[in-house]
Amino acid sequence: MRHPLRTNSTPIQIKKVGYMFRWLLFVIAISMPAAKSDAQGDGLRLLSHGANNWRYSFSTQKPDWKETDFDTSAWMAGRAPLGFGEPAVSTVTNTLKDEEIVPITTYFRTEFDSPEEYLNSIVRLKVRVDDGFVAYLNGTEFQRWNMPDGTIAPDTTAVRALSAPEEQLHLQFDVNSIAVRSSKNVLAIEVHQCNNQSTDLFLDVQLSCYPGRHSKTVQTSGDALKLSLAFNSTHTISHLTSIPDGFIDGGREMQIDEFGIAVSNREILRVDRNQDTNLGEHLKFAGSAELATLSPIDRATRIARYVDTVMTHAEGRETCVPRSDYLAEKFRSQEVYLGDVVDFCGAGVCRHRALLFKILADAAGLLCSVMRGNYRSSNGMIGHTWNELVLDDESIVIVDVMNIQPDFYFPSPKEPAASKYLTIAGSIKYAAETNK
Repeated sequence: MRHPLRTNSTPIQIKKVGYMFRWLLFVIAISMPAAKSDAQGDGLRLLSHGANNWRYSFSTQKPDWKETDFDTSAWMAGRAPLGFGEPAVSTVTNTLKDEEIVPITTYFRTEFDSPEEYLNSIVRLKVRVDDGFVAYLNGTEFQRWNMPDGTIAPDTTAVRALSAPEEQLHLQFDVNSIAVRSSKNVLAIEVHQCNNQSTDLFLDVQLSCYPGRHSKTVQTSGDALKLSLAFNSTHTISHLTSIPDGFIDGGREMQIDEFGIAVSNREILRVDRNQDTNLGEHLKFAGSAELATLSPIDRATRIARYVDTVMTHAEGRETCVPRSDYLAEKFRSQEVYLGDVVDFCGAGVCRHRALLFKILADAAGLLCSVMRGNYRSSNGMIGHTWNELVLDDESIVIVDVMNIQPDFYFPSPKEPAASKYLTIAGSIKYAAETNK
């Protein structure tokens, strides 16, 4: 809150204030055809969430347990997520009896193959863990979290106990210059409890490599850069334009230069249909045969309900803004895949919802735009992002998946509800439509 399209269809002129502004938007739209970007960020997935080749042991191990040639044939095996005391685990690592002492450390190992050797690229670790961990790649430590500095022993406890919602969220670490070998690699992770009375343990990991990227700087290029620059300046993505992979958005205060380097006071969303596993799952829904049989308005309603369900935490809509603020603070000026937003904070607000709705609507064959401006609420004017949907009769309705109307009704620009939507400058956005 505070926060692939029909290129052969007849352009539908959306009413704006001023002919020249309408023409500018149209020129921007037709200059950006749907295409895959050559933007930086294309990654190589080394290990996926839910991998089935993990080995684990909660017996005390010798220091060489993390080395590539260590024998784990006596260890237990299972699919991630691994742990105990959590409903989401696929492999229960330890069945506890009443008042049983819990091992402080549980050791996990898995192997993966890489087609090439990458010596100086960014390696991204996405992990959900409870309580603390130390991670090693081919015997070398490359990340620790919620653990003390210095030597880590089997009885070293995590710095603090995790509780909800933090223990339910994922973490992301971009690490420079970690050597990924061609062929076999070993990822070893030791998970430490905060004490020997802990009631749960959880581990699930995703590991990716970004060949050629030597900096944590968020950057894009090609068609994705063109659209990122245009949205950053016009605050609009036309229904004539589909969003290419590599597109980035760090909110209205994002600064992005002509080389595609971006900074922001909050997380910078990236669209990547290949690397973003969660977005891929959402696109399966949008492209389903069942959805294709529905009328455009019913299709849009189903997508809006879907996005609202995905982006709303079980505790209710009122928790979305504080959770989004947590994301903005934790990932300030860092790249976050659009589909990972819920993993990292548990919910999504208007800018996350509108971008996801646009991508799914495009995939479902709808004509949808993204509009960024302000919204007049009972608390005053607040920053807001929403969608416009162009129907078969060329009429327009407002789709606001953050401030949904009863039963997901989409008002037209001529209805009283439209008067709440304001431009970036704070003027009534749909006044021209209302008066004509």
